[in-house]
Amino acid sequence: MNGRGTVPSFDDLALAVFRHQFQLNEPYRRYAMARGRTPETVARWQEIPAVPTDAFKLTRHPLRCFPASETRAIFRTSGTTRDIRGEHAFDDLTLYETSILQGWRHAGLPVPENPWFVFQAPTNAPDSSLGHMFGTLQQAHAPDAADRWLIDATGRLNPAPLARAAAEGRPIALFATALGLLRMIEADQHVTLPAGSWMFETGGYKGVKVELEPAAFRALVAERFAIEPSHLLNEYGMTELSSPFYAWNGEASHRGSPWTRIRVVDPETGETAAEGQPGYLEILDLANLGSVAAIRTQDLAIATGDTTFTLLGRDPAALPRGCSRRTDDLLTSP
Repeated sequence: MNGRGTVPSFDDLALAVFRHQFQLNEPYRRYAMARGRTPETVARWQEIPAVPTDAFKLTRHPLRCFPASETRAIFRTSGTTRDIRGEHAFDDLTLYETSILQGWRHAGLPVPENPWFVFQAPTNAPDSSLGHMFGTLQQAHAPDAADRWLIDATGRLNPAPLARAAAEGRPIALFATALGLLRMIEADQHVTLPAGSWMFETGGYKGVKVELEPAAFRALVAERFAIEPSHLLNEYGMTELSSPFYAWNGEASHRGSPWTRIRVVDPETGETAAEGQPGYLEILDLANLGSVAAIRTQDLAIATGDTTFTLLGRDPAALPRGCSRRTDDLLTSP
C-alpha cells in the first residue's frame, strides 16, 4: 500500500520498478536516456523503454541492478557453439520461483501430480531457466518425483522409465520442449500415455528433418503420444523473462499473470499498433526486478488484452545484421 493506505495501481508499481532499474542498472539507464526516457518523463507503463532481447547478449554490459559479487544464478539462452548466448543474472531466485508458482495457480493449470520431464535435471543444466522452472514445479507439487528426468548429463534420452510408468495406467503430466518431442518421434521413442494425461510443451524445433506448422506439430504429438489435442499446454516464455504465458491447444490467446502487461508495437512507427493489427510483441514483467522489466521480443503478435496476445510467429527478418551493434551503441552511449 502507499502512504494513503490504498493499493497501488499497476502503473504505480511499474513506474517504481522503472525508477529502481534506471537508478541501479547503468547500461539500461544509458539506453533509456538515449531513447529520451527518464523517470521524470515517463508517466505510464506503456512509455517504459523496452530493450530488445539481443541486449542480453552484450555481456560486457550486463543488465543487472546489483554488483557482480552478489550474483546467485545466471540463466543463458540456448544456441549453437557459434552463437552468442544471452545471459539473465539473478541475485535471488525467490521472486522468480514465486512468479512461476503463482503464475501457474493464477492460470488455473492442473497440479502436476505425476510429472515426467523430457529434460535434464536442474543440477545437470544449472544455466537453463526452463530446467529451473521444471524443477521449481516438481519440488512444489511432486517432491517425491526427483528421479523423473529422462535426459542424462551427457544429453542421452532414455524413455524406458516413462514407458514403464505409462504401463501402470496412472495419468501422466509430461513436460518437454517441442524439439525434444519431435526428436522422440523421429527416433521412434514416443510413448503411448494413459488416458487423462496432459502435456506441457514449449520452444521451437529448428533442425528437425521436417518443418511443421504449430497446428500440424500438435496434431502429430497428440497422435503419437495418445494425448487428447485439448490436453496440450503451450508455454510462451524466454530466458530474458521471469513470467511465462500459457495457452491450451485450441485457445486463440496466450495469457499472462497480473504482474505482466503486453504491448504490440507497429514496426514502422514504434507506436502501439492499432487494435487488431499485428506488430512486435513487447512484454513488461515486474518479476524481472533485478534486470530489465520491459522486453521487446522478436515475435509478431496481435494484442487481445492487457496480458493476452495471439502469437503469429517469429519475425522472418529477425536478427538483422548490425542490430546488436546498434543496441550496444545505445547501451554504452554517454
